Amino acid sequence: MDFSSFMAFISGLLSFFSPCVLPLVPSYLIFISGITLDNYMEPNPGKYRKIVLTHSIAFVFGFSLVFISLGFSSSLIGSFFSSYQIYFIRIGGLALIVMGLFYLNLIKIPFLNNEKVIHLRKKPLGFMGSFIVGITFSLGWTPCIGPVLSSILIIASTKENPLEGVGLLGLYSLGLAIPFILSALLFDRLFAFLRRFGYVVKYSMRVMGILLIVIGFLLFTNYYSLITQRLGSIFTF
Repeated sequence: MDFSSFMAFISGLLSFFSPCVLPLVPSYLIFISGITLDNYMEPNPGKYRKIVLTHSIAFVFGFSLVFISLGFSSSLIGSFFSSYQIYFIRIGGLALIVMGLFYLNLIKIPFLNNEKVIHLRKKPLGFMGSFIVGITFSLGWTPCIGPVLSSILIIASTKENPLEGVGLLGLYSLGLAIPFILSALLFDRLFAFLRRFGYVVKYSMRVMGILLIVIGFLLFTNYYSLITQRLGSIFTF
């Protein structure tokens, strides 16, 4: 796994622990699976685990499809405008630094405080319905996921082969999917977990802010490509 791949995967993990995802995971699981709060409170709620898990997998495929498509498009656009790529990367790097400062609450950006999400009043039936909800989730703009996802898309735009962009966004989706699937497996213990470890959300925002600033600085100064090349030569056997 190269440096870009590692960053993509870690960004996915951090996105899951953001304030706009982690606290809402129980709601998503209830919505896509049809399991009610009363089912959660039954003496043996684990019997519903298979239902929650299968619908969660369909949900994961839905948001992964959108993210991977964005990675392919970003790489394609980046290669098409390769002559101006350095300018796009530097502008993107500056934007990431600004968003990182926002995450650290060092500057105020009013429009990023307004969460814009496409809501479904009623979930379509079956596993295809959960797949569609996953697509809807990924299309919703949130101030939490958007900046981190943008950083991976900027990196994807530097790749000459669109399949490399697909790979990066695939790893980002994997980082977001793994804890989501684990939550589905342990859904009967999820509320207790969130009550105990909910404070993680506060620190995840700070970590994401620092990560965005670091990535933005590396992209703006072109050190990102140098680090990638250096690490690539070290781990090439």
